Order: sequence, then C-alpha cells, then structure tokens
Amino acid sequence: MMRGYCGGEGEIFPARAPDAIQSKITKIPKSNKPQCTHPKRFLLQESLKSAPQDGSTHGPRVGVVLVGRGSLYSRQPSDELASLADYLRSLNDDWLVAEALLEQGGPSVADALQALARAGVEKVVVLPAFMPVEIATRNWLRYVARRWQEQTGARVEVVVAGPLAGHPGMKDAAVQLIREASTVASTPVCRGGKQGTPEPDWSVVPPHNHHVLFCQGPRCTAAGAAELGAFLRKRLKEQGLDEGPNHVLAARTGCLYPCNLGPVMVVYPEGTWYCGLNESVLSEIVERHLLKGETVSSHALRPSPLPQSRPQTGLPAHQFSGRE
Repeated sequence: MMRGYCGGEGEIFPARAPDAIQSKITKIPKSNKPQCTHPKRFLLQESLKSAPQDGSTHGPRVGVVLVGRGSLYSRQPSDELASLADYLRSLNDDWLVAEALLEQGGPSVADALQALARAGVEKVVVLPAFMPVEIATRNWLRYVARRWQEQTGARVEVVVAGPLAGHPGMKDAAVQLIREASTVASTPVCRGGKQGTPEPDWSVVPPHNHHVLFCQGPRCTAAGAAELGAFLRKRLKEQGLDEGPNHVLAARTGCLYPCNLGPVMVVYPEGTWYCGLNESVLSEIVERHLLKGETVSSHALRPSPLPQSRPQTGLPAHQFSGRE
C-alpha cells in the first residue's frame, strides 16, 4: 500500500492514514461516488470518445481549464475544484469548463486541453484556481500548452488568465470570510484524540523490503505520472508486495527534480533512479528489481553532477510515458 508523510513540495504525501485514524477519514465507495449530472461535464467526458476527428463538431466557443493542486490524502481539493467548475458552467452557456490538477493526481492540464479541443472549442482560457501562483508556475502552464499544441497540431488558442491574488474580488472575499468567521462560535482546532497529542501510529516506520519514491510533481504529472502511479500500485498488489515480509513501501511524492528525465521514481535501499517510465517498464521493475533484486539497467540511472538522458533520447515525455 502507498504510505508516506504529509508535507509540501518535494515531501512525501500519504495515500493512506495509519490504522488508528483510518476510520476517521471519510471514504467514498467507488459505487457511491457522486455522478456527473451537469450536461457540459458529460460533454467533456464523452468528447475524447465520441468527437469526430475531422473537426466538424462545433461546441462552445470558449473552453476553460480550471487548474488546481491535487492531494494524495483526500478528495477534498478535487471536489472543491469540481464545485467551482459547476458554478462557472452555470454562468455562461458558451463556456465548456474542464478541471485539471497541476500535480498529485489527474487529469493533467494536457488531458483537459485535449478534451476541450475534441469538443470543438476555438479558444481555451487556463485559470490557476489557487494562490499564490509563482511566475515559474505560470511559465510552466504556458509551456505545457505550447507542447500540447506542437504534439497534437491542435489549432486552438490558449491563454493563461491573470492571478487570483491580484483581483479585487479576491480581496473582498477575504474580508467577507474573516467577518463571517469572527461572528460564529469558536470550535476546537484539533479533532480526534486529545488536543495537541499526535496519533501514535504516525511514529511507526513500517517494516519493508524496498522503499519506492514515485514522483507526482507538476512535470511528471503532465507526463502521465498519475496513471502510472495507479498502475504501479496495482502491480504491487497483484504480486503481493503491498504487505508482508517483502513489503514495498511506496510513497508518491512532490517534485524529485530531474524533470527532463520524467516520469521518475527511486528505489531504495539501492538508490536506483528509474526514468522515462511507462507501464511496460514498471512491470519489468516490479518483476525483476522488487521481486528478484535485479536492476533494470535499460532505464536505471545513478546520481551524477552531469546532465543525463532518458533511455530513449529524443522522445517527448508524453510518448515516452505511453501517452499519445
């Protein structure tokens, strides 16, 4: 099972809480997850499967990619992003709104752009729905859009909207929220257990045979890391490596830094970096390295002060990760 620790960029995020507090986390069974009822959301989901390839479909003129930061701990960020997307859809019938996650999950920005293009939009506005947004992040969003245009040949205009932090409406909203909170009865800031007392299971280092750090930072996410991470967890479970004496302690992380080599993961105790991952390579790593202790040298790199190349030099990240 995936485990980890709660933290910021570059830190390990938990996919599952310790047993002592697992029951306190709201989990939505797959069969009971809320279903999409908004017609435009349905159109977006179906566009990749049903839209003609000859450009004859003409949907809404403007597409919107609402970009949020994902979480490996809960569905709350995705649910809040979906709520905002539904509100935007209700305001204008000419907007087709898609949700995307910058990191720590999917769909990626490229996935959302592709779906909107297949639905027939002529222009896409990318709106980062979080703050603050660093200049590097805005530049990265532009790069993702430009790379998607080059790879797909889509004739869709893409612009990145201005930051929320600089908008007067955001300042007014902050004032209103502070006023509302100051008038309600106070509530405890700590729930579950005694206030100020950490859960004991967070002090446990689980026994394991291998420790895998699987990157789901922004660039690896854009290269398909969300789907590949799910595939890795499935393969570990199929091989009985998610528990027991040969347990592989797999943690999804923020950026591991060699972004040009992504998707990336590191296997310890050997300290082997595997780069340019796809499903076939992951299966080989599980079967050879994690089960037999053999390094898959075709995709393995060692730390070096010099720039290194992915095993298949020249292939763009989306092709290398098995994505078209």
